[in-house]
Amino acid sequence: MALLQVEALTVRRGTRTVIENFNMKIDSGNCIILTGENGSGKSTLLEAISGILPIQSGKVTLPRPFGLTLQSGGFNGDEWVVERVNHAADAAGVAGNTNILLKRWNLDHRSHDRIGHLSGGMGRRLAVLQGLMPAYGEQPRICLLDEPSEGLDEESVQTLVMDIATLRARGHAFLIATHDARLRECATTIMDMDGSSTDVEARQGTEECPQLTSIESKTTVTRWSSTLDRRTMWPLLSRGIPLIASMLVLFALLGNDVRSVVLVPTFLASIPALSALHHAKEARAGDWWQAMGGRLFTVDPLSVLLILISPLLTATVFGIEHEGSEWILIGIPFVGIYLASGAIHELAMKMPRAEAQYVPLLSLILIWPLLIANDAIADCSSNTMCSDPWTSILMATCIPLIIWFGLPALHPGTAAN
Repeated sequence: MALLQVEALTVRRGTRTVIENFNMKIDSGNCIILTGENGSGKSTLLEAISGILPIQSGKVTLPRPFGLTLQSGGFNGDEWVVERVNHAADAAGVAGNTNILLKRWNLDHRSHDRIGHLSGGMGRRLAVLQGLMPAYGEQPRICLLDEPSEGLDEESVQTLVMDIATLRARGHAFLIATHDARLRECATTIMDMDGSSTDVEARQGTEECPQLTSIESKTTVTRWSSTLDRRTMWPLLSRGIPLIASMLVLFALLGNDVRSVVLVPTFLASIPALSALHHAKEARAGDWWQAMGGRLFTVDPLSVLLILISPLLTATVFGIEHEGSEWILIGIPFVGIYLASGAIHELAMKMPRAEAQYVPLLSLILIWPLLIANDAIADCSSNTMCSDPWTSILMATCIPLIIWFGLPALHPGTAAN
């Protein structure tokens, strides 16, 4: 049974074609070791197959769930070790006593520590365990491992080799990009990036390793992000501080004479990236979730509430005569700006070089609904609100919502599509 099939795959990085017309098929019970010089495209191949990198052409058939170990870890440092293992188990479609796996990889004594407090070697063990997770289930799965032995001690490397040999005998398959000759013990095929391959005799599994029950896989991005929000208080920090700081600055400069800039604090609280996108930037945590089929666009209720009440809060601070419900409704366009800003940041993150995208430049378009909302109340006196601003408020709401709905159409095509 084929667990992975790659047909005529071509991948470009910038102006260079890294992989061209690449073909591969991996059946149940096989382990292919990818070899090649640095820059030959091993990591690019794994990331294109898993749906992280855009592909120029070709077809990838890769049933989910599958395992993935990235060179950069693929998790956030504020997660607990046991939380990460449980998220990986959910995405892998396995259930059971995951503490057995933690003990096998000598991580059980650190299960309730933050990942950021682990040493580099222990963090690497966790990344490898995460990548092997689907293979600890009953159904045949494939695991994509990018330099899994890098940073591991000798004992951990032997655990990796023994587990791959045993899991391969159970019908699972592996695609491993590595320079480490020790991992060749568990290979059935050595394949060079130029397309040549050699079949070899693989080590036989001689040791029992844990087996968990296979269940339906699920991605838990919302739960992951919400947990990190509570732990780091990121929504309040990223939105509350700009809101309060801008109100204080405006009050210091203008006193009660704020008029058309009264909505600026609300705007500044609306444009930071969604908290899930912020958490996803560390150690390529977002790339791992994306490969697992999860979407990082998650709405944070606390942020929405803060944005809705911020016009009312600003009006109260500056002593503007107001009707509470009306000023909360004025916050609705800024919830739209919050969603549109999140869509812009999500698009930038999915580009080949996320950090190279100048997101503030894209976000300039969101000033347009701010100006419309400001115009809706600009003709008011300094201490009252206009009687009928709702047509302009509706228009200011529709513009960011159109951006929010439309931007996913610009996302680059990947094998996951």
